[in-house]
Amino acid sequence: MEKQEFVAKRINKLREKMQQENIQAVIIEKPENVMYFSNFNPVINSHSAFIVMRVDGEPCLLVHSIRYAHALEEGNIANIKLYGKWGDNIPLADTPEEAIKIILGNINGKIGMELDYVNVTRYREMGKKIQPEIIVSISELVDMMKIIKDEYEIDCIRKSAAFVDLGVQTTIEYLEKGYSEAEASTEGQYAMRKLWHSKYKDHEVCGFGTSEGGMIDSLHVWCLSNGHIAYGCDCPRHYYPCQGDLVLPMAWAKTDGYHAENERTIIVGSLDTFKQNAYDSMLRARESIFKILKPGIMFKDLYNAAAKVYIDYGFEKILPGRVGHGVGCSAHEFPSLAPNNKLLLQPGMVITVEPGLMDKNWGGVRHSDTVLITDNGFDVLTKLENGLIKIKINS
Repeated sequence: MEKQEFVAKRINKLREKMQQENIQAVIIEKPENVMYFSNFNPVINSHSAFIVMRVDGEPCLLVHSIRYAHALEEGNIANIKLYGKWGDNIPLADTPEEAIKIILGNINGKIGMELDYVNVTRYREMGKKIQPEIIVSISELVDMMKIIKDEYEIDCIRKSAAFVDLGVQTTIEYLEKGYSEAEASTEGQYAMRKLWHSKYKDHEVCGFGTSEGGMIDSLHVWCLSNGHIAYGCDCPRHYYPCQGDLVLPMAWAKTDGYHAENERTIIVGSLDTFKQNAYDSMLRARESIFKILKPGIMFKDLYNAAAKVYIDYGFEKILPGRVGHGVGCSAHEFPSLAPNNKLLLQPGMVITVEPGLMDKNWGGVRHSDTVLITDNGFDVLTKLENGLIKIKINS
């Protein structure tokens, strides 16, 4: 099936949801969701891109004129409209709000917007210009659509998993050679780029930028040690790991808009009793999740299984808030493997499994794998060794 066909199926499903909820039109602006319904990533969002659609009409990809050539080449929606002046392109209007008004006209009913994302100014302007009876949030509706991945999405995530496996593996190899966190991370990222050139050169590795900057390359590797692990995510430093350290190399990648991650906590030499106990508990917590991981299990059951292990090991005061999350167009996508999540696992979901402990006083332990839920169980897409990982620094 071609990419256009997958996009068409998503659009048709969205239209069905709109009919069920009696929503007359939608305006979608979150970059990851625009990508989901069009396969178009503008890379930088200083001028937002939109999916605009009436329930009884065809979808429109609305972009700033500067993005027109890009949208024509990569967008899998035939109806592309423009706003804003750039070159000899002819826009519908100067602003996106005015262009959306032309596309939709007045709406005598509900209009759907992503109210967890759209800014207040846009929300108010759309209300004034289109004058719907009410603006409702479609954020949860879209999130629920995205949690089951189609074949195209899964294939992209598999490719991203190959990138992150190589990134973390290479970083570990260079840490063992005596490189600093930052130096080893650079080698890991370079290895990912070389894999892109050699094997996946026909695929885009752009991420989703902000209004302030773009993300041309989403092949990321970073590495944190000891107490720095408790930051969760931060810039690697020129710290040279030594005997007794815990070190956490991490890698993210996007292939054609779809994400995977790999994280591995490594032991340098040998650990003291406390840290070794924490490391062992992390491995047992992961085992407890994989033992019950299959369709029909509640997300909260996965959390509770890991939490019980940590409590048994004496870490009840620093339990994680979640032990994994959804993966797709976003690095951290709905839903979370959290204690209050009663959703059931279904085939086609892609999640991370990463029960971890973090404490500024001693550091943290966490392995993260990207995992596909299958009809009968699961498929771990990241293939790197995920047991006890120990290195000896060569000085």
